[in-house]
Amino acid sequence: MGELAIVLSDPPGDEGSSGLGIAGPLTHATTPVLRDYLRRLIDTTTGAPCIMLDMSCCIGIDVDGLLALAVAQHAARLRGGDLRLTHTPALVARQVRQHNFEHLLDDSTSDEK
Repeated sequence: MGELAIVLSDPPGDEGSSGLGIAGPLTHATTPVLRDYLRRLIDTTTGAPCIMLDMSCCIGIDVDGLLALAVAQHAARLRGGDLRLTHTPALVARQVRQHNFEHLLDDSTSDEK
């Protein structure tokens, strides 16, 4: 089982913008921690939650991780915000696209375009 670290790089403010980083794999074993964190963040953010998730230290992602991110993105969009993956390594971006979750990617910061 891998470990996942969630790094708060830009604390949420009143405007609802948050920067987070992921270190480690986002898999079936580690997804619950991120899912719960994102749920709390979205529920407690004042205004529209805009979450930028820095994936530069993410070493892999599986379908459970992709589904958790898609659900969090949907929840943020329901509140007028968004969730986007930034600085996505080529391997992870390829996995995201392979499973048709490209709507999560912020292509301007992805290593693979």
